[in-house]
Amino acid sequence: MTLNLTYGDLGDACAAAHALDLIGDRWSLIVVRELMFGPRTARDLESSVIGVSTDELKDRLQFLEHAGVVVETELGYITKTTAYALTPWGRELETILGALGRWAHGSSRFPVMSAGMTPSGVMVAMRTMVPAGSATTSEPISVAWELTDVRRPDADPQQFRLIWKGNDFDLAEGTLEDADVTIAGDSTAWTGVVFMGFPVDAAIAEAGLEVEGDRAALDRVLGLFANTLAEAS
Repeated sequence: MTLNLTYGDLGDACAAAHALDLIGDRWSLIVVRELMFGPRTARDLESSVIGVSTDELKDRLQFLEHAGVVVETELGYITKTTAYALTPWGRELETILGALGRWAHGSSRFPVMSAGMTPSGVMVAMRTMVPAGSATTSEPISVAWELTDVRRPDADPQQFRLIWKGNDFDLAEGTLEDADVTIAGDSTAWTGVVFMGFPVDAAIAEAGLEVEGDRAALDRVLGLFANTLAEAS
């Protein structure tokens, strides 16, 4: 685990400075983002945290565990597999990620057109851009996604579902039978649609995105994010 002088070591007692000591290093918040939808193994994290080395990831996980942000856990009932999960306190960082994301939309250098988004990355961004109780639908809408990252062909697909009823906008990892609309394909292609206004038909034709079901329901979801982004800019 890397040991560096902290802001506290240098005499700064500010709470924000202490927070940066805990999560301000490269990779820390990105690891947190990838854990927002549930536990993941080190192998899964290495596949989704673009650019991190095995040693760097191990170092970050150890540090975050020591800080109380991440906890080691197990997956499976017969064959136990070591994984990492956010602690309840660590999950509170979703609010911070949302605030940072909305703040970034004011940057003259955003969006970063040469880069992409992981499945967890784009879905966390969607969830944090719509704070609880801030969006209302007159008719219930359900959406299911199966997203991959073309930059990481060995990584398993991730599945997500949205159930939007009234002002309850419930976006989580998991499957959903009989969704109004289903979307499958590359997470960066979906990012272009939901956050950059890239036409759905163009994403289907040019990026291989697959969309089945009620396009009107999808348009209402996309309209929500278009309005949210306009307010954030």
